[in-house]
Amino acid sequence: MSSVDLMDVTTVGKSSFTSQVTTINDLKAGPGVFTFNLTWDDISKNLQPMISNPMSTYKLYRNPRNKNAGNFMRLSDFLTFAKGKDLSGIMITVEHAAFMAEKLGFGVVDAVVKALDDSGYSKQTAQNVMIQSTNSSVLKKFKQETKYSLVYMIEEGVRDAAPSSLADIKKFANAVSVSTTSVLPQTHYYLTNQTNKLVTSLQSAGLQVYVYVLMNEFASQPNDFFADATSQINAYVQGAKVDGIITDFPGTAHRYKLNSCTSMGNSAPLFMQPPQPGSLLLTMAPDVQPPAAAPMPLLTDADVAEPALPPVSNTTTAASPSHAALRMRTDVSILIALLMLCASLLI
Repeated sequence: MSSVDLMDVTTVGKSSFTSQVTTINDLKAGPGVFTFNLTWDDISKNLQPMISNPMSTYKLYRNPRNKNAGNFMRLSDFLTFAKGKDLSGIMITVEHAAFMAEKLGFGVVDAVVKALDDSGYSKQTAQNVMIQSTNSSVLKKFKQETKYSLVYMIEEGVRDAAPSSLADIKKFANAVSVSTTSVLPQTHYYLTNQTNKLVTSLQSAGLQVYVYVLMNEFASQPNDFFADATSQINAYVQGAKVDGIITDFPGTAHRYKLNSCTSMGNSAPLFMQPPQPGSLLLTMAPDVQPPAAAPMPLLTDADVAEPALPPVSNTTTAASPSHAALRMRTDVSILIALLMLCASLLI
């Protein structure tokens, strides 16, 4: 699941489980029905998955006919499913590990490591395993226990990274994922002529750079791409020289990957040249141009540093319903699917 709140990703809002609505400020602002308040049977037998619609404010809905198609998967099921596919690897995103350890008495890092071991991923090299998190403490623990590729996700928009922060990241990560606007800054849906040094700085430090999240919906893209998702991918791959992209539409990325024009270099046709940032904005008269965006901050070592993950608690606090931790302890192999993690396929 892409969210710990079932209201975001399932039909729980139309079920009897709405009585489980609670507010946990450590996880999100506002109320929700959280995965750890229900059992696997509660979810798999009574709820349906719900396709994400990040552009719903624009009345753009993804595949309405199949909006509730598909089945829920435990992490163990997903790992088995992915292992038999022609993929370069998988990515598992882990969040809120400290909350789970302190408030729910559950060690998510150990659970993920066990699931990977049980599925045989620790003994194979055919598929790359990537672990992503916004928390350096999570990645440090994975580094201590495994040899998987670790990706540090920077949530905030940044223009560059201080040398001290790069040195810190190198201690626990192999790669960094950054937002689209950190790579190609924009204002009011127009790319600006500002050039961020972030990608160059990260790569010079020996870190791979992935950009997130690319979508096909035109409302998610700057006007410079003329509602063309392929043009957007090309701008980051050929223009910004990122090492990879994180997208909601792997089919579009796979089609781009097969495009023979991407390997033609200077001989590539004009339509394969990435747009020049700021060029479309300059076609507008100065008096109608949108206001300039404020410069993004610099990533510092203070942004990266975190205390170590707390030990797993044996008690449950009032921050979550008292039965939640008891349910989580009943069957780790089942509950691993209900944690604050999201597993993805790498094409």
